[in-house]
Amino acid sequence: MFRNKSFSLWLKQCTLFSCAVAVGAGLAFGIWHLTADALALPWLLLISALLTASLLQLLPRGGGKNTDFVNKIGGEIDHIMIGAAETSYFVDSIKNKIAQDVQAANGIVTGSEQNASTTEQIAANAERASSIAAEVRAESVAGRNEVNLGLEQIGKARDDAQTASEMMRVLQEKSRRIHGITEVISEIAARTNLLALNAAIEAARAGEHGRGFAVVAGEVRQLAQRTKEATDDIGAMVTAINVEAERAAGGMHALSSKVMEASQNVERVHEFLSNIERAAGTSEEEIQQIAHASREHVETTHKIAAAILKIRDGMLATDTELPRVAASAMALSERAETVYDAIAESGAATQHDEIRMVASTAALRIGKVFEEAIANGRISRDALFDRNYRPVPNTSPAKHTTQFDAFTDRVLPEIQEAILDTMPQLAYAGAVDDNGYFPTHNKKFSKPLTGDYDVDLVNNRTKRIFTDRTGKRCGSNTKAFLLQTYKRDTGEVMHDLSVPIYVNGKHWGGFRIGYRSSSAEQAAPAPTHAPLPNIKPPLRVADRAAAKRTQIAHTPGRVS
Repeated sequence: MFRNKSFSLWLKQCTLFSCAVAVGAGLAFGIWHLTADALALPWLLLISALLTASLLQLLPRGGGKNTDFVNKIGGEIDHIMIGAAETSYFVDSIKNKIAQDVQAANGIVTGSEQNASTTEQIAANAERASSIAAEVRAESVAGRNEVNLGLEQIGKARDDAQTASEMMRVLQEKSRRIHGITEVISEIAARTNLLALNAAIEAARAGEHGRGFAVVAGEVRQLAQRTKEATDDIGAMVTAINVEAERAAGGMHALSSKVMEASQNVERVHEFLSNIERAAGTSEEEIQQIAHASREHVETTHKIAAAILKIRDGMLATDTELPRVAASAMALSERAETVYDAIAESGAATQHDEIRMVASTAALRIGKVFEEAIANGRISRDALFDRNYRPVPNTSPAKHTTQFDAFTDRVLPEIQEAILDTMPQLAYAGAVDDNGYFPTHNKKFSKPLTGDYDVDLVNNRTKRIFTDRTGKRCGSNTKAFLLQTYKRDTGEVMHDLSVPIYVNGKHWGGFRIGYRSSSAEQAAPAPTHAPLPNIKPPLRVADRAAAKRTQIAHTPGRVS
């Protein structure tokens, strides 16, 4: 007998040790799995849950050390669930951030490609401009060469004009001299004519002796007359030549001035062409540098775009892996829920017991109220289970109405608001149907609509269908209770504890209570009385099992 007791004690100790080791390993492995991939995680946590349940069944009731051990396990499970919620929230945040980054990367790639295309066009235009500048430079050189030839010809013409002008001046001077000579000759002829006249007079006086001299005097007179006439003709011709020479000299002088002016203009054109040649050469060099820099910019832009594409592909690959990580975190959370269920099944007290009792009591009471309403004809069974959600016009976020939400607006606030008044640490408490539809929310979340989406999203949450994972599971859960943990976008870690609602044996939905994780830590783990003490509805099989577990958890003398 003693040996049997010793063996039994030894077996129990071994079992306790094995369970403790398994639970510790499960918790450690679960936490490690938040950052590493492990396919065996769900199975390990499930085994840990079963071993934990066995451990709790083997523990003596009321032992202080055992209670501390169970509380420690429950606390670690809470930490796992919180960690899983934070991981899931972090993964969702990263996924959203990656989606934004991918979109930004796509925008950068598109912008880079457009920039590269634009720069490529700039480079092509720069190369064409460089070619045009080279052509301008070549044309400038050719034009300058032509101008040089023109300058040489104009210089020759200027020299010829100056030479001709000088010759005309000399000719004009000689003409003036000739005119002077003709005047002298004309004067000599006049005097000779006068002498001949005097000689003829003297010959006439001499009579017969002067007849021969008279003949000579007549001939001299005729010669003087012809000389005078010839001199007059020469003088007239010289005068005409002198006039024409003066006119030609003036024309040649004017021509020389114009040739000089043209030469100066051509020299300025030559200078302009030289400047154009230098500017075209400088422009060609600078444009070539622009084209070269543009080509390098195009290559750099392509490299940047390729690098961004690699980054984007890496983010997309990460984004592809994130759902698996999120699923692993959710699996971890669900297995932690399984472990917590096992703890609750054992009847051990936890920090969520008070809220679980409130939710269970409220679910039973609501089920009873619904059953009595059907029995009294206040609402039909079909109307209560109506799942034809009709959108409420002009509501954003979208709201819906059913055949039963007007009824719940009348009967649920009394139950739901009493819970919030009794436990102000709770964020919300209300009934949802099996699709996550919240027909009648708490008054603090049923404020008048403002038309402002952001305001109404927070302040008016009634008659909305919550399709998120937490919201859907609250209504569809059929286990005795469901404890979920999630993280808000404000950074707060929330618990959502829900208990199924049955109406005449048919699952209608669930009663969910939301509270912060810090509120759960501050709550008493095992109250001696439950809120809403006047509820004593008839229990079905599943409800009796849940109530039995609750009764075990709150039996006087057990650790609280």
